[in-house]
Amino acid sequence: MARLFTQVFIILLWLLTSQYSLLAQDFNTPFLHYKEFQKADSNKLFLRFENLNFVKNNEYSGTFANGTTWIGYSATPKLVYYPSSKIRIEAGVRFQQYSGRTNFNETQAIFSVNYQASSKVNLILGGLNQNNNHMLSEPMFEPEKFFTDKAESGIQLLYHTKRLKLDTWINWEQFILKGDPFQEKFTFGISSSYQLNNTSSQNRLSIPIQILFTHRGGEIDSSDESVQTIGNFSSGLDFLRKVENSRFTSWYIRALAYYVSDNSSVREFLFNKGHAFYPQIGINTKHSQFRLGYWYAYHFIASRGSELFQSISYSKPGSYQNRRELVTFKYFYERKISKGIHLGGKIDLYYNPVNSNANYATAIYLRINGDFFLKKISWN
Repeated sequence: MARLFTQVFIILLWLLTSQYSLLAQDFNTPFLHYKEFQKADSNKLFLRFENLNFVKNNEYSGTFANGTTWIGYSATPKLVYYPSSKIRIEAGVRFQQYSGRTNFNETQAIFSVNYQASSKVNLILGGLNQNNNHMLSEPMFEPEKFFTDKAESGIQLLYHTKRLKLDTWINWEQFILKGDPFQEKFTFGISSSYQLNNTSSQNRLSIPIQILFTHRGGEIDSSDESVQTIGNFSSGLDFLRKVENSRFTSWYIRALAYYVSDNSSVREFLFNKGHAFYPQIGINTKHSQFRLGYWYAYHFIASRGSELFQSISYSKPGSYQNRRELVTFKYFYERKISKGIHLGGKIDLYYNPVNSNANYATAIYLRINGDFFLKKISWN
């Protein structure tokens, strides 16, 4: 009954708000908090507030993923200081709570140093820039991790030119000291896109590359668990065509191929190698985005990916499909309701043509980002 009420409420709110002007971005747009470096703010101190309120209802059935309703918020107040035109320091606390819980699910100290080496190169140490989940696709990285997992921390290098966008990072999820009874855990990723044609063209043809390694191990712990290392790789082609004098702003075609290799010392999954193919078509308007895709996978696993795209079952261990197929449909909208405040929503449909199993999810997000200037302080 609670899920039904939530589902009806989300759909009604979507119908009431979708008539307004929306800001169509990427499908991961709710997950935008990290602010771009501002050279002009040298020697200035700010109070910054970042917040995400979310309602995400996953109506999943079958044997591959459990249905779940997420409702709560993640709030991060922090101090931001620019000691020079090349350095930014941030310090704060991230609070995460699910509605109906008396305590915070997570309270995490946030500290990061951002070094703007040049107009193209950006080095981050500490709390990472995980906007849009590093632009990773859903089979490689579950978008919900933005509000279910801890904030990422480690080291990150960003390199941007007119043609190339590169993001490489290490998210150190669990650190160990000598004799600890648990293993270290970290994720290493590369997400990039290179535009092949002229950047001033109405058409954009680019090659996306996504690499994600997850590792669990260590040499100084006392744990008797085996070492796990899983590599996921993806690449293909993106084509986008801008449209003028039309209700559609652009349309695009994307085709990505995936490959997985499990190099663990002891195999924990049913498969150690697999592949997949995911073509998609989409239409963008001023107010929304639509995507239609077809997922075909053979023995595919991804330790950080969405459960619905896996060839193994997470809700019923031991179950699997050698060949997994999904028809996906996605709709996203967002609108600005005040300066720094955006309201948005998503509808995701997943249909398995092999067994006629249908799953769907709906979501509403309220994103708040605000900066308050405190004072100017010279760095000595």
